[in-house]
Amino acid sequence: MTDYYLEDFKPGHSYSSPTHTVTDEEALDFARRYDPQYFHLDPVAARESVFGGLVLGGFQTAAFAWALVLRTGLFDQCAMAGIGLDEVRWHKPVRPGDCLRCDFTLLEARPSRSRPEGGIARFRYELKNQRDEIVLTLVMIQLLRRRG
Repeated sequence: MTDYYLEDFKPGHSYSSPTHTVTDEEALDFARRYDPQYFHLDPVAARESVFGGLVLGGFQTAAFAWALVLRTGLFDQCAMAGIGLDEVRWHKPVRPGDCLRCDFTLLEARPSRSRPEGGIARFRYELKNQRDEIVLTLVMIQLLRRRG
């Protein structure tokens, strides 16, 4: 794979991650550690929740989006730092067994005023399940390395 830098991403161009099927173990391990609510931990009690069954926590869902984007390899050489997230929205619950993919599109990029070796990029992420339904959207702002 060619090394990507800020200049290699074009506004409006979309990229897709590999897929990942969420396991029961992944869902439960995260919930036990970081989000121990009954609808993330107890399949029987979760049936009585607004979700009607076991679901992943929202922040675990967001973490999957980032992990899947990293698996593309596009940020291996150019990622310098994350700056922030905007417009985070959870559209549908994610359940163990769902197969996730993240599509991401560069919205805009500009050279950094304070870090001449880098630039600021804004990407829109759409995390989708196996039915191609959007389960999460967000805008990721990153500091990316520039060529030369």
